Amino acid sequence: MIKASPKLKGFNIPGLQKRVLVSLFADDTALYLSKEDRYDDVKELLDKWCLASGAKFNISKTEIIPIGSQEHRDTIIRTRKINQNDREPLDQNIRIAKDKDATRYLGAWIGNHVDNIGPWETTLETIEANFKMWAKAHPTLNGKSLIVQMNAGGRTQFRAKVQGMPDHVEKELIKIIRNFIWDGKHTPPVAMDQLYRPRAEGGIGLLDIKTRNKAIQITWLRAYLDLSPTRPKWAFITDLLVNKIIPKGFNDVATINTFLQTWNPVLQGKRTNFLGQETINMFKVAKEFNTTFAALKITKDLKEQLPAWYHLGAPKPKTMKH
Repeated sequence: MIKASPKLKGFNIPGLQKRVLVSLFADDTALYLSKEDRYDDVKELLDKWCLASGAKFNISKTEIIPIGSQEHRDTIIRTRKINQNDREPLDQNIRIAKDKDATRYLGAWIGNHVDNIGPWETTLETIEANFKMWAKAHPTLNGKSLIVQMNAGGRTQFRAKVQGMPDHVEKELIKIIRNFIWDGKHTPPVAMDQLYRPRAEGGIGLLDIKTRNKAIQITWLRAYLDLSPTRPKWAFITDLLVNKIIPKGFNDVATINTFLQTWNPVLQGKRTNFLGQETINMFKVAKEFNTTFAALKITKDLKEQLPAWYHLGAPKPKTMKH
């Protein structure tokens, strides 16, 4: 009913044939409303669905995350209206997330200016407590390697994928693992880099958190570089954000995809504040591993599909003005 409703606009993203309006996963539903959409219309649709299905909508589990300008977000919080033309304010049982208030959705904590450290603190404490429990059994180095994989690896992999792991959290986790491996010794007998190596090379195959996290970033990069019809929606939105931080001297109308053209996005400074650290990290990993467009033989049809401006086959300019 929601997707078919002509009253709800959602978001039209360049490159996407369908509007972004609703996403469903198991019993979780996320609705994306534009500034022109009205909660009155949403409530009307939900009431009809409940009447027809016999179900009851759990209003107390509804959470609102305002997006857009600071002024727009503040107005929603102050008036408790998504659209100022709504007849009534939102039900008092509906939580509206303020800035720095995190909302959990599908295992990730999201919101405006949220503290990405908070969700990790409890995880690190749990991992450290489990290591202390396992240490009482005096496991061997090989046994400790398996415990690290199960405890530290198992408890952080999904969150690192959906939330991203801040650098200082990564360092703290490595420190916790090192203390567990060497029973808290200040000077480890063997360097961690050696322990990360396979057994055939004199290591114990210990989980390398830093390398694991880079591998996770590469999986995001792979999805972003998927230009097929199955390309994820977030990749198109990322294109829009990245194109906002093109280098000076480049035409923002002509920039399409940094991996298909001869320009590189700015990855540091105030201009990148809105981009998100995980997106920045994804591009840094791409640069570290020299990710580039390469093909043994390109068909004429494919050549013609490549962006004409800042073409990969053209000499790389210092600046281009139009």
